[in-house]
Amino acid sequence: MNTLLKLFPILFYSLLVIFLAIYLQTLDWSTLSTAELSWGYALIATVFALAMRFWGAYVWFVLLKSLGAANLSSQKAQLVYVYAKTWLGRYIPGTAPWILGKIYFASKHGISKNKLAVSSLLEGALQIVVTLVLAFAILLFDRRLDVIDDGFKVLMAVILVGCIVAIVPAVFNRLIALAYKIIRRKTFPAEHMAGNATILRGTGLYVIGAIFSGLSFFFIAKAVYAPLGYDQLLFVFGASNLASAIGMLALFAPSGIGVREGIQVLLLSLIMPVEFALLIAVVTRLWSIIADAIFYFSTVLLRRVFA
Repeated sequence: MNTLLKLFPILFYSLLVIFLAIYLQTLDWSTLSTAELSWGYALIATVFALAMRFWGAYVWFVLLKSLGAANLSSQKAQLVYVYAKTWLGRYIPGTAPWILGKIYFASKHGISKNKLAVSSLLEGALQIVVTLVLAFAILLFDRRLDVIDDGFKVLMAVILVGCIVAIVPAVFNRLIALAYKIIRRKTFPAEHMAGNATILRGTGLYVIGAIFSGLSFFFIAKAVYAPLGYDQLLFVFGASNLASAIGMLALFAPSGIGVREGIQVLLLSLIMPVEFALLIAVVTRLWSIIADAIFYFSTVLLRRVFA
């Protein structure tokens, strides 16, 4: 077991490099060569994208603190760096690298592994629920959404209900306890379980994160397609959140690759020429990688300044 733990960082970084390279290879570079960006809007989009990522780290702190985790105040810079590093784990298929990465790297700074596991699982569930609820609230009665098959809409509604039920404290804690019992053959300690206040606080905070994310997508879309009007802001916001939620649910796809872009193209093509919708999807994918890199290296700098 100790040998496996020692090998974990090597395995994590190796998989990250491999799947990030695969991710980059999927880009249609010929399409990108035709892109003409409005750099002012691209800069605004980047600011909102970084705000969303740093806000995600803040929400993680709040969840950990609400769960009773110790050693947080003196480790802020280190833990933001851990968050940024494991955020890159989204490029590895499945949620395990993202969750296990946070548990492994953050536990090295004295954070309880049980609380890290609960907070990470709660993060994923809350992000999916919040983005789906916001997307459905904006798009459900929009006639333009008729392009999506009714069966798929029903499936998404069922998934949404399932996710909402899963974050009800009694259900969420029971699922955590069951998984712990299966894996560890032990009873999960009650002091690590999430309460109503933790889940409600996290839900509210993720609404703000979803707003940052939706705004960043709108402005990168406007950077590519200048005629995109502000009257389409809510629709683009809803499309962005729906694509993000479905991408997170597609565990087989690194960072939702292909799935997220497919939803983006389908919905954006309703308000602009399909060529621009496709171009935006490709530009957004590359721009997201750049934003992730800026986020990561800025946390490296913060860690050095506040170490």
